[in-house]
Amino acid sequence: MRKGSASRGFQGWKMKRSRELAAAGAAMVLATTLVAAGPVSAAEEGKPSEPSLVGSAKLLRKDGQDVRFAFDAHGLFPESRGTFRVSHAGEGFSAYFRGRIDCLVVGGPVAVVTGIVEDTDVPGLKDRRVGMTVYDDGRRDRLGYSWGPDPENKQIVPPCLSTATFERVESGDFKAVEWFPPGSGIG
Repeated sequence: MRKGSASRGFQGWKMKRSRELAAAGAAMVLATTLVAAGPVSAAEEGKPSEPSLVGSAKLLRKDGQDVRFAFDAHGLFPESRGTFRVSHAGEGFSAYFRGRIDCLVVGGPVAVVTGIVEDTDVPGLKDRRVGMTVYDDGRRDRLGYSWGPDPENKQIVPPCLSTATFERVESGDFKAVEWFPPGSGIG
């Protein structure tokens, strides 16, 4: 054995042990950080944290009428919020209205929204609730709606209520995202 080889061996062992302890310490710090941060939230996992209906589309009308809908709706009733916009133009007429969402419920690919009309050029429609239903079927979406001028307010649309989807989308796309609170037993 050469002189000093025993001391180099001891120092090598000492350095190896120091690296092992440093690695163990770093692992403990990382584990403590992950535990302190808590479980990964649904949003961080790419899962929705609320229901939504977003998008815009032009309806298929064989007579050439231009009918368009747009939605930016979020949140489960009664916490729903967002906006909607509708326009309808044909030969010799045009109409529009827009308003705020007061209800959104999404089940699978079907979303039902209602909202209060805040701006319109349709007599008797301002401050009225309207209902709309969207069937999100990729690029073959469908839409239904329920409203109409009613100056005597006899035909009131209740929150979260609309019709079957009787219209087809020609262009555009809607995206309905289902979400129910954890523990609700729904979904």
